[in-house]
Amino acid sequence: MRAYSSDWAAFEAWCASKGLTALPATPATVALCISDMAATLKPATLQRRLADISKAHQAARYDSPCAMRHAVVAEVWQGIKRTHGTTQTAKAAATTEVLRSMIGALPDSPSGIRDRALLLVGFAGAFRRSELVALNVEDIAEVEAGLIITIRRSKTDQDGQGRKVAIPFGSLLETCPVRSLRAWLRLASIEAGAIFRSIDRHGHMHDRMTDHSVALIVKRLVMAAGLDPAKFSGHSLRAGLVTSAASAGVSEASIMRKTGHRSVAMVRRYVTDVNLFRDDAAARVGL
Repeated sequence: MRAYSSDWAAFEAWCASKGLTALPATPATVALCISDMAATLKPATLQRRLADISKAHQAARYDSPCAMRHAVVAEVWQGIKRTHGTTQTAKAAATTEVLRSMIGALPDSPSGIRDRALLLVGFAGAFRRSELVALNVEDIAEVEAGLIITIRRSKTDQDGQGRKVAIPFGSLLETCPVRSLRAWLRLASIEAGAIFRSIDRHGHMHDRMTDHSVALIVKRLVMAAGLDPAKFSGHSLRAGLVTSAASAGVSEASIMRKTGHRSVAMVRRYVTDVNLFRDDAAARVGL
């Protein structure tokens, strides 16, 4: 919703600066806008902006000026793609090996115990960072094999139907998500409400963490592990589980059950580099 609001505000501001009407806008106005913004925005961002402008018009019962049936929009958009390309630069995956290095860099402190649980639960559940910080104690059920966590709402579940995710025990104590989460809840005396909460520099616990905090923690620990933090983000935990599972030969169907992806194509975006080395021609000729 923040992205939608920001996109529409940017379009309205651009139209106002050019003396053009934003609602309803003409296809020529949209073409001029994306052509102008292509100098500073990535094609993926422009594509989202087109979708948001279209939604605003549909909500106001106007025809979309962004449809590719309008020649002026289609020609400009194709030109932008030819010039700038549409490949998105993906953040690095925090694979099992990377995760172990991050865990090894954690301090023995309340924030360190919290961050261990955050990283391991985020990885084992392949959670988006927004899903991770939204977790409440009431969303967790303990079973013999580990934990069952209910995701109440997610990016692909806007109606709140919910999805259950299994978190199994780890084989090693230091990287076990179940034991790590128990240790954090016990230390912080959290019995209800938000699981992952902010801690100030004096060690005082406050309200629920933000999803931005997850990204900062990942980057900080990646740097402490001797890796480039610019290549990682909060999404690296989710990508790391998918990549590690694919490397271990886990089926795409099993990965999709874990991540909640509805499209095999979306899962394959994570594992393309892994698949490059499977049955590769050069690896079989005796070099």
